[in-house]
Amino acid sequence: MENAFLRWWGCGAFEVIFGDVNIAFDPYLFNENLEGAEPIYDYIFISHEHFDHCHPPTLQKLCHGDRFKKIFVSPGCITPAQPIDKTYGDAAFERDLPITKYLPEEKVQVLYPKHLNDTQEDDRSFPGPFEADLGAIQVETIESGENARPHIPTCGYLVTHKEKNISVLHTGDLHAPYPALKNIQGRVDFLIHMKLGLTEWGGNHTSHLADLVDLVQPRFLIPTHYRTDSVSDPIPHGTWPPNVTDVLGFIEWIRETVDNRTKLLPFTAGIEYELEMPAKKVLWKWNWFNTWTVPPWREG
Repeated sequence: MENAFLRWWGCGAFEVIFGDVNIAFDPYLFNENLEGAEPIYDYIFISHEHFDHCHPPTLQKLCHGDRFKKIFVSPGCITPAQPIDKTYGDAAFERDLPITKYLPEEKVQVLYPKHLNDTQEDDRSFPGPFEADLGAIQVETIESGENARPHIPTCGYLVTHKEKNISVLHTGDLHAPYPALKNIQGRVDFLIHMKLGLTEWGGNHTSHLADLVDLVQPRFLIPTHYRTDSVSDPIPHGTWPPNVTDVLGFIEWIRETVDNRTKLLPFTAGIEYELEMPAKKVLWKWNWFNTWTVPPWREG
């Protein structure tokens, strides 16, 4: 069985290269990464309409070509809350939405969340579809939570490759867990963690991360959606998301929070990680390169 490959591109952007099918979640690229982007994905999944998740310049580069088939979006990407600039502030702009300004309508498919956060509203219902059978992969939706309006929900995506038996859950900007997530319990290999549990908005939400892991029980947890001010940081300076004062401390805080509930996989943005199949084990590798042509100790 061919190995699979995972890459966190920074912010919430994440790709999974199965080989026969390639997918991306919330792609958001800049500078040389955007300039060099190739349409290598069969399917793209967008959690919500904020610019750092639904990014027209990136999507215009990726959503075309012989390989690309369809982009799946939450309803706000097509019918955003109005007025856009006032409602979303700097998180979304009139120029960017709906996303069909930039992409062919026949290539865009709206999905609604199958598993709802019933702590928000008790009487909500949506028309669907809630799932997609795409041949090699199966897609199932959960409700995410970033600026969700009761009638404009946001989506997280559970994508499962049937033959390889690999499942990836990208939650979008989920801020708090909810009971319905138990419906996918034990069916998630890789949970893409999107800043849930950070101390923000005046409170400590550490328990939220532990509760999420208890509900979903993923095999692995991959933290994303953070950056540092390090010169070597692959996420462009001055772009979203916010900084972490100490990235190693942040990772250790996550490790302590989840304890033995799951296995933590700290990725570096921009690096491709190979999964050894069928064990689904990440192959940590040396990357040999020199910053000089002649060793400094030989000069002179």
